[in-house]
Amino acid sequence: MALRSSLICPQEAQREGGAKGRRGFFEILKGGFVRKKPEMADHGERDLLQGNTRYRKLQDLNEGTFGVVMLALDTHAREQVAIKFLERGAGVSRGVVREILNHRLCVAHPNIVQFREIFLTPQHLAIVMEFAAGGDMFEYVIKNKGSGPGEGLKENVARHFFQQLMLALDFCQKLGIANRDIKLENTLLDAHMPLPNVKLCDFGYSKNEFVDSRPKTVSGTPDYIAPEVLLNDQYDGKKADIWSCGVMLYVMLTAVLPFAKRGDDRSNNLVRLQQLFPRIVAADYEQPKRVSEDCRHLLKRMLTPDPAKRVTIPEIMQHPWFLLNLGPGLGELNNRLVQKGVPPELQKVEQIEQIVQQATQTAGRPAWAMDDWLS
Repeated sequence: MALRSSLICPQEAQREGGAKGRRGFFEILKGGFVRKKPEMADHGERDLLQGNTRYRKLQDLNEGTFGVVMLALDTHAREQVAIKFLERGAGVSRGVVREILNHRLCVAHPNIVQFREIFLTPQHLAIVMEFAAGGDMFEYVIKNKGSGPGEGLKENVARHFFQQLMLALDFCQKLGIANRDIKLENTLLDAHMPLPNVKLCDFGYSKNEFVDSRPKTVSGTPDYIAPEVLLNDQYDGKKADIWSCGVMLYVMLTAVLPFAKRGDDRSNNLVRLQQLFPRIVAADYEQPKRVSEDCRHLLKRMLTPDPAKRVTIPEIMQHPWFLLNLGPGLGELNNRLVQKGVPPELQKVEQIEQIVQQATQTAGRPAWAMDDWLS
């Protein structure tokens, strides 16, 4: 049994993923946890929103090969938003359209970071979305884990987050969307107390089964990748997402990655995948010791290597461990939201496609008010 060839072909992964400007964007939308790297250039004097009548810059959040992320004030709604700026030109690919449109479809769900709109500046495509002020799930686990080895969050706290994660994933899957990069770092939190609410995000690798081809290339983060992604030429992205959520649940409960071993190479993703590969395909992990039998049973069903035998979302949502302390009405929430659909005031698909197409040009006039060129 061997790793599939596309695993060692980063060019293929890049062709499917499009502009990797998307990569890592949501990983730095972490509210007060956001830090600019010391080596980053200071853009305090550069305001990419200069002249914009709706959004006002508050601060730069981060910068990388993907572009710039800014915290801004929406002066119309009087709330903070996160805006990602992708440099215009050939790097804005069809994959950007797919990411935006899949994210747009999920706008109604309370456990998914909300997409707001896109617009153009002379040099950038700007993507506006909800700002999650509570950090990410990884940081929350590290901050709140137990003091002993293998002690993560308390089981009832982990279940609270897992229930919301499953509600978000179920909603995506009802719409035909596979996220394909689910992990703690891509699961943000709001500032609600005493327990924050989950905000699933990052649709950069997502695919919609009603529009896109079946997933073929390896995508995601090594520790969270399902066996079939590594083994098969094609796979069901929705079933692979369930495996990734199983890894997330394991880490929430133990503060340890299930297939990692001391001494693994963490500096090179390819080498790391080669080390993880035999453990992943064999589901070779140690069951958590400080959790209930129902919890261990659900974990085993989620981390089943054969996707045909892996537990499904409807089965998870009927599992005794999942149902314990589930809030009233949440079991039917997604059916109501699917019927509700996308709010009519949200940007239309045709508008988004036209704006992204214009963003492939390297220069253009600002599009604070887009009516004059959309009409």
